[in-house]
Amino acid sequence: MSLITVAHTFAGWCEKEWTAVFNAVPKIEQIADTTLKYALGALSIVASVETGNPAIAEISKVLTTAQTGITAASGLISDFGPTPTATGMLSSVATDLSGLLTAAHITNSKSVAAVTKVVTETNALVSAMSTPAAS
Repeated sequence: MSLITVAHTFAGWCEKEWTAVFNAVPKIEQIADTTLKYALGALSIVASVETGNPAIAEISKVLTTAQTGITAASGLISDFGPTPTATGMLSSVATDLSGLLTAAHITNSKSVAAVTKVVTETNALVSAMSTPAAS
């Protein structure tokens, strides 16, 4: 195989890979935007339902931190696409929220369902952002 053939083959492969990544980014950004808007709304529901919980100060702190992380990650994804920084932020949010249910003794079914759904959707988004675009 000549050097020119190798160069064309490599250039074609690079073009195909970049096209796959470029085409996947808007989809991931749209999914992230929808997921993160949903998460912010769901966490607001938890805050309102748990106002009588003795651990409300801790719950509010974790929810505020989660909302801040979600907002920051959403901005990063919107501006730069699915970056490792945004993925790390969202992983941290999911971990914090998972621990919240037991640490704050949250038993209200509406709160448990909302937090669980946010964790599930956030983890799915992290997984999608961590998966390389299909060839």
